[in-house]
Amino acid sequence: MAFTTINKKKTANDWINEAMADCGIAVSDQVPEGWVTLQEMADHYNVCVTTMNARIQKALKNQRLQRKKYRIHTGRAVSPIWHYYKS
Repeated sequence: MAFTTINKKKTANDWINEAMADCGIAVSDQVPEGWVTLQEMADHYNVCVTTMNARIQKALKNQRLQRKKYRIHTGRAVSPIWHYYKS
């Protein structure tokens, strides 16, 4: 039996996805590069979530942002969360 080495290290999310898939439980999506959540944007700009949400809504209205839901691990569950990408 030969073992092959894999250059990519598995993250905790990868391990959880594999374990959940083996049990038949929903797994999280791979979020593409550049897509961020509301909380991540609020932390980046150092503003509260309410202020960031108002800014996001204005940017969505002006079509400067794209919005899409990705399933990610939130605590113990896999939940669909809005992610945003600068157009």
